[in-house]
Amino acid sequence: MFKKMPVCRLMISCPSDVKTEIEIINRVVDNINDSIGFSMNIFVKTLYWSKNVMPEAGEYPQSIINKQILDKSDAIIAIFGNRIGSPTQHYESGTIEEIELMIQKGKQVFVYFSDKPVRKSEIDMEAETKIQAFKEKYKDRGIYVVYASDEEFNDYVSMHLTRYLTTELANEVNRVNEHTRFDDSISQRKEVDLIYDYTKFYDIKQVSSYTDSNIMKIRTHKDSFEMDIDIINVNKIENKEFAMALFEYAPCDNWSAFFEAGYFFEFDAASSGDIRAFQLEIKDDIRNKVIDRTLQVSCEEEHFRIWIPSTTRDSTAWKKISQVCFVVFFNSTYIDGEKGLLTIRNLKMVPR
Repeated sequence: MFKKMPVCRLMISCPSDVKTEIEIINRVVDNINDSIGFSMNIFVKTLYWSKNVMPEAGEYPQSIINKQILDKSDAIIAIFGNRIGSPTQHYESGTIEEIELMIQKGKQVFVYFSDKPVRKSEIDMEAETKIQAFKEKYKDRGIYVVYASDEEFNDYVSMHLTRYLTTELANEVNRVNEHTRFDDSISQRKEVDLIYDYTKFYDIKQVSSYTDSNIMKIRTHKDSFEMDIDIINVNKIENKEFAMALFEYAPCDNWSAFFEAGYFFEFDAASSGDIRAFQLEIKDDIRNKVIDRTLQVSCEEEHFRIWIPSTTRDSTAWKKISQVCFVVFFNSTYIDGEKGLLTIRNLKMVPR
């Protein structure tokens, strides 16, 4: 009987000036399949538009590529040489669109920039400017490296793919027989109310960096809570003072099933008085911030929606959630004055 082997579908994406690197990737993948792939019972299949996309009428070329290979891929390797590529309907190039879509899907993204020597006649200053702007955008996200030779590119790809495959296989083993208390709700595609259903957390903690506890009052209701802030007597020392509404989960709560099932973290927010923004922070068991976002708010109630798989590369960070915090810092970005009321309503996990 044939043994079923998991397949990692690896998409290769690059502008037309990149050629040698495609051959290198295919050689690296062949070596991996013959070595650790064989020993770990995993197979890597490369996907590239010229060999895996079939002609299809009635759609834009990039939409066809997305549908036929990107949507089926587990990871992507993107390489930039001297060009950024041709623009698509929505992005500056097809490769950039593929990178962005894979990030949105929460998939593994590897990006490589060539720094190999080139002839002066091959240098396009406009393209170089676009590439540098793209690198600047992604420099803090830890998804790209620069290589100076084919040998260095070979080494990087081999190391990164090997590390990725071993990590994913370990995660897959850990996922077997792993259950959370949300499994029944998720299997039925139900919403999970993070205020009303969490009755033991109904008394939301108020935390302040200021010693006067009277600067904030929290009022809870069936589907909402309010942060009523009055900082008329607060010294805004170095703009680091804050007031926080804190959900404390003890012991830590496992939200990984929401990641795996593709749920959205959603809520409505509105303010009155002087509050202009707040900080949403979701922390793990050692207070690392899984989510840390500044959100603008006004008297018009606004709906906020965060797709959980888009926040991290895998579900590991969501296995030990200890806190959900709504924070107002005492500086003009967050509160332009001395008093305000922030209302958070319908805090839920919602299926896609």
